[in-house]
Amino acid sequence: MKTLISAAIIAAVAGTASAADLARWTFESSVPSSAGPFAAEAGINAVTSEATGIHANSSVVFSNPVGNGSFESFSSNFWTAGDSYQFRTSTLGYNSIAITWAQVSSGTGPTDFALQWSSDGSNFSTIQNYVVGTSPSWSSGSPSNGAIFAPVALPAGAANLANVWVRLTSLVTPGNTAGTNRVDDVAITGTLVPTPGAMTLMGLAGLVAARRRRA
Repeated sequence: MKTLISAAIIAAVAGTASAADLARWTFESSVPSSAGPFAAEAGINAVTSEATGIHANSSVVFSNPVGNGSFESFSSNFWTAGDSYQFRTSTLGYNSIAITWAQVSSGTGPTDFALQWSSDGSNFSTIQNYVVGTSPSWSSGSPSNGAIFAPVALPAGAANLANVWVRLTSLVTPGNTAGTNRVDDVAITGTLVPTPGAMTLMGLAGLVAARRRRA
């Protein structure tokens, strides 16, 4: 009986600790042809989450070429340093926030980027710089694992906020304005903050374990 009770407690506690999609953009239904904003296709906060393209050059063309193992992606040209793809969602009730995404550049597109985040949408801090590959070419049939950045943790300050902004920001201005960069399957995830009831279960689990060791 003790074993059954212990297993039930552990299962209940584990259920509160699994990561969940807060917002996931596949671009399969939003099919970007503008700067957006585009609601996420999936996730707990999908309806209120937004993806946006931010470019300084008004000649930019946003498009939806083939994705990474899918039919659609979010793509743009006329890149200058400071341009970005931006994603906003709520992390209320969740901690351990992280982001996963796929990204590729054309041969003349920008490859040097910074992953940034903000709690107010205005002041952004860099989490890390990274380099985007230019090959292999994406196809709708099978994803390229080399194009996937997963997962990158956001700072602890990104937890339990009404809004969190994440940007993929170009650090360079390519010489060829026709060069493109595209993203696909962007997911912001989090782990549910345990409720008081779950904390009680965790205490009971510890008590049961201690009694079993003494038995």
